[in-house]
Amino acid sequence: MRTRWLAKPGMVLALISALITPAASQSNTVTVRLYSLHPQQHVRVAARSGKLSWHSCEKCASAEAADLVLQADGNQLRVLNGPQAEQILVEGDYRIEPQEGMKIALAAPLRVTAHDGLLTLIAIMPLEDYVAATLEGESAIFTHTESLKAMAVAVRTYAARFRPRHGEEGFDFCDNTHCQNLNFTGPMAQVRAAVEATRGQLLWYQGSPAATYYHQNCGGTLAAGEEVWPTLHAPYLREHTDLYCVVGAPLPWKAEFPRAQLEAALRKQGLSVPAGWASLAVDSRGASGRALRLAFRTESSPPKMISASTLRFAVGRSLGWNRIRSDLYEIENTGDSVIFNGRGAGHGVGLCQAGAEEMARQGKTYKQILDFYYPGTQLGLTAQGLAWQTRDSDAFQLKSTQPDQDAEVLTAAKRVLDGLQSELSWTPEFKIQLRVFASLEAYRNATGQPGWIAAYTRGHVISLQPLATLKEKGIVDSTLRHELTHIFVESRARAETPLWFREGLVLYLAEPSRIVAPVAMSEQAMEAALDHPADRESLDRAYAAARTHVAELVERNGHDTVLHWLSSGLPGSVRSVSPQR
Repeated sequence: MRTRWLAKPGMVLALISALITPAASQSNTVTVRLYSLHPQQHVRVAARSGKLSWHSCEKCASAEAADLVLQADGNQLRVLNGPQAEQILVEGDYRIEPQEGMKIALAAPLRVTAHDGLLTLIAIMPLEDYVAATLEGESAIFTHTESLKAMAVAVRTYAARFRPRHGEEGFDFCDNTHCQNLNFTGPMAQVRAAVEATRGQLLWYQGSPAATYYHQNCGGTLAAGEEVWPTLHAPYLREHTDLYCVVGAPLPWKAEFPRAQLEAALRKQGLSVPAGWASLAVDSRGASGRALRLAFRTESSPPKMISASTLRFAVGRSLGWNRIRSDLYEIENTGDSVIFNGRGAGHGVGLCQAGAEEMARQGKTYKQILDFYYPGTQLGLTAQGLAWQTRDSDAFQLKSTQPDQDAEVLTAAKRVLDGLQSELSWTPEFKIQLRVFASLEAYRNATGQPGWIAAYTRGHVISLQPLATLKEKGIVDSTLRHELTHIFVESRARAETPLWFREGLVLYLAEPSRIVAPVAMSEQAMEAALDHPADRESLDRAYAAARTHVAELVERNGHDTVLHWLSSGLPGSVRSVSPQR
């Protein structure tokens, strides 16, 4: 088998079934909604260099302009001195000037739509640009290179783990702290260097990107993930002491609230307190010492309970987020006030920015920082930490990190193999390995294939996307049939057998009864397009042409004769005949 073939075996699935989508979610771009907290009614998009290129649909002709003024009109979009449209697509190096709020400088494609009189602006950003903007927005306290690099990895991994967080709304992330806080004023040189030094690196746990939560200051004690989010079970998000934070900046704070002000803040958020309450006290704490539940106590009635996070969010929304900065505090009641004496800032889970900065100051590397805050994870460009287990049958070996769940792949593969053997009278002379990945990220990073390719075959090993994904798309059997046909064909093909013939034969044998619109292309053009595809569209066309040509050869020469050519070689008379047009 030639090396050039090894890089492309699974791509023909684009022709045989509805493929895994969305591919964009597995790509190196993210979609970000801009001005998500403060939607604008109109904005000016001005070119910073050259001119803007814009159009109102994917296939519409583009126009150029120095700037565009876009305004929402109900659910329609108006271009000042221009047309009305459902959307506007903008490309170029530009600056967005809103009615109010920060100006944004970008060089990423921008999609603008209107809903209920307000604009929705979604930028399609390269992942590394997103990491840089987040690092600029989330890392104000950092001055050391290694802490910045650690944060860059945490930010990138967070994006990979939680994309698309706003999928139901049509984008991956918002631009505020609900996702990650972005700063589009342009990254400093130190930030750009940290992003570039760690380009593509993620933290992995059992083959999937880790949940790399981070916060400003843990106050000396990190919280376990499940202490803050009970459904989060991540062994690498542990509760433990952080002496680096204590040495660096433990951040003590104090917040005092008149009783009437605290009551008003809670009422404003739809919460109530018992009339005549005497005191507010911590009723229960988590393992890290953070308050979990608070009690409003009265003289004569049972206490009214409220979660500590609910109170903190209510106060934050009404009185400012810099008041109760964490749930790590003691409460003091005076005659007219409630006083919170605390330390730290944020939820306390994962990387503590204050501690990471102190570790860097002490000479620790970014890898050591990540090991300290996410113990048990592995750093790498591709999936790490896969605990493979093996199950065997007569014809197959299953490799899976969850064999009980994936065992039905063996049954499906045996069913498909029996069918192929009956049709072709071929029997494999070796055991075939089925490697089922537990996540799309692990599959994509281990094989190098994009998300729209459901399987990848190299030698006698078939690598498959997660079984649940294939079942959801209804392509378990069709994917296995296609890849098993590949193994049959490649194991019998002479070294000089043309790529177009092997590919076309696989497609024909995998679905011989499928009616496909014929595509004409010369053998030289097919070979070139399959060997060095310009894009997915041209690749799909070349596959369709290869299948068309093989189907014509079978019709003229017979099924058995064409199969024999795999091992005997294509006759010169066949290779000199161009595909029918």
